[in-house]
Amino acid sequence: MKPKKEKSFDTVAFFRAIKEKLAAKMTGMTLEQQRDFMRQVRDGEIKIA
Repeated sequence: MKPKKEKSFDTVAFFRAIKEKLAAKMTGMTLEQQRDFMRQVRDGEIKIA
């Protein structure tokens, strides 16, 4: 068995962090507000840092 290599970037951890940030920002929004918010994120109008 090959030894595990140290990763400089963990994709799973990165996307879980993004998902949690999006969920925190969308709490309390209606479905229509959430759709508009996600459209703005996809279009690059809002940056998730």
